[in-house]
Amino acid sequence: MTPSLKATGEMMKRWAALTGAVLAVMVASGAAWARVEQSSPMPAAMAQAQLRVVTANLDFHRSEAARRDWNTIGPEADIVFLQEVKYVRMRDILGDGWAVRQDTSSEDRQGSAVVIRKSAVKQIGELHLVKGVDASPCPDGGIMTRWIASVDVQLHNNRWIRVASLHMPPPRCQTGPTSPYARMADSVVAFANRSEPLLVLGADWNKVVDSDPNDIGARTGLKPRGPDSGLRIDGFYVSPAIGTQGLQFLPQTGDNSHRPVKMNITVPAP
Repeated sequence: MTPSLKATGEMMKRWAALTGAVLAVMVASGAAWARVEQSSPMPAAMAQAQLRVVTANLDFHRSEAARRDWNTIGPEADIVFLQEVKYVRMRDILGDGWAVRQDTSSEDRQGSAVVIRKSAVKQIGELHLVKGVDASPCPDGGIMTRWIASVDVQLHNNRWIRVASLHMPPPRCQTGPTSPYARMADSVVAFANRSEPLLVLGADWNKVVDSDPNDIGARTGLKPRGPDSGLRIDGFYVSPAIGTQGLQFLPQTGDNSHRPVKMNITVPAP
């Protein structure tokens, strides 16, 4: 063998050995990376978000009574849907850890509100009021204009949801297909059907929630979620993609015939 051929052979042997070593490192690195990917937790932006929601009719309590109510409600909640709060400015009685969305410009607008634990979410939008039904002269006593109080919220997994509090008219206003109750149910259906984000409604429905008052769920695809005992008119409607667990009453607050209703929700990543 000539010297040049011998040198070429030696170079080829060294190149083959080097190539084999590089391939071995790449295979080992790939296996290690696969193990890291398998063992790493899912990033927050891709994970499901879990929240505690509470709906509560405060029965027109004023500041001191509302503070006592909050001692029961606040520790159990990330998002709170309030009704009958026209006599209390919630931002005056809550600390900086809470974002209050309540229009205090008039009693009718102040009646329903949404309160959100700041640490439980990433971003909180402004309050938007959508008219539910105009003031109406019902038998045995009329009602003021009722509003749907709506807020868009971005969760820590980057999903935006829409949360809204409302108070449906009482039995004296449920007198048929053109009654204030029926008209507000139509407003709720229209609001839900044009809402693009996933939706959670918390309310005093003034009818048994699980009976799907005025076919709100049937007309929107939302799931009714309410208690199966006691006063069953306080509860939620939620988008089908949102998981719901652990619905329960919280302890009664004062002399209020309503008890706050709590539920855990699971919201999928975007």
